[in-house]
Amino acid sequence: MLERNLYDQYKLYCDERFTVGPYEGFRANNQAYIILPKDECMAEEVEMMAFCDFMRQAGDESVLELVPNRFNQSSALIDGVEAYVFKVPEFNEFRGVRIQSEWDLGEQLFTWHKRGQQGRQHWKKASFPPWQELWATRLEQLEDWYQALVNQGPQTTTDEAFLCTYPYFMGMTENAIQFAVDTQLDVKKELHDEPTICHRRFGETSWLYMSERGHIVKPPTAFLYDHPARDLAEWIRENRPMGEIRQNWERIASFFGGYEEWQVLTPYTWQMMYARLIFPLHYFEVIENYYQAQLPHEQREYGKQFQQLLDRETSNADFLGELAEEAKLSRYPQMPLLDWLKGQTL
Repeated sequence: MLERNLYDQYKLYCDERFTVGPYEGFRANNQAYIILPKDECMAEEVEMMAFCDFMRQAGDESVLELVPNRFNQSSALIDGVEAYVFKVPEFNEFRGVRIQSEWDLGEQLFTWHKRGQQGRQHWKKASFPPWQELWATRLEQLEDWYQALVNQGPQTTTDEAFLCTYPYFMGMTENAIQFAVDTQLDVKKELHDEPTICHRRFGETSWLYMSERGHIVKPPTAFLYDHPARDLAEWIRENRPMGEIRQNWERIASFFGGYEEWQVLTPYTWQMMYARLIFPLHYFEVIENYYQAQLPHEQREYGKQFQQLLDRETSNADFLGELAEEAKLSRYPQMPLLDWLKGQTL
């Protein structure tokens, strides 16, 4: 079906199929392509196209290039899914973007953010809601579920765990909201604090590795307009140390070393990054998935994930405390004290 769809829609004869990360790819006429589901597009399609065009024109050849179908439409039904087809840029030993370490990743992300900030006039209508408003909305939903369980009583062990832990995570969320608001009110923005092209959840798999030498490509469906602190926080969230794993501290230090090689983080960016890390995103996601699940086996799986998250929370709180202490001692002495982190337990 996929081969037939590609020929009917793009007049491309699939010579070979491959996978890269979670995505399907193929070769046709010695050219590689990647198929990305349209429903993964985080920005308006016109914005995604503007992001791609600007970044490619600015010299970033690692951004995938959209291929219209033969009807000049941006997407097509491929193997039962509405999807985009993107052309993979050519790369070799002397050409292409390569990432072989956390330092390289941080340096490339800084370059990406810097270029994105320079293209603001190309997407003048792009905007993003304040994080604290989004967090407050999600907290209201959890509060509704919590009050319902208080009234009717728990039915499962996950219900009981949610009832016991919600006050703690509500406090974390309220602190994240307050920290973000205080930062926006009290910390002066600098030139490097402008919004840029970010990613839904920047992590190890956001950019796709195409070779053992570290050549990467950037899938445009993950692009969105936000503050650069978003990408920094989400990478740290994915790589934060847990328990006795100290190696991750070294990886974080290397990542920041690359990112800050040409420009250190401003106090505003650091504090917004930290506010985002305080927000207990994974707690919200697993609880939302649990109570919205339609099938019993799905609920059981999310219940297991919830318990695993609770088992790791002490390590997460310790990490947040150490990160804040390091920043206050060696980076930003004027940063507000975060005494509420000390002694916090579930």
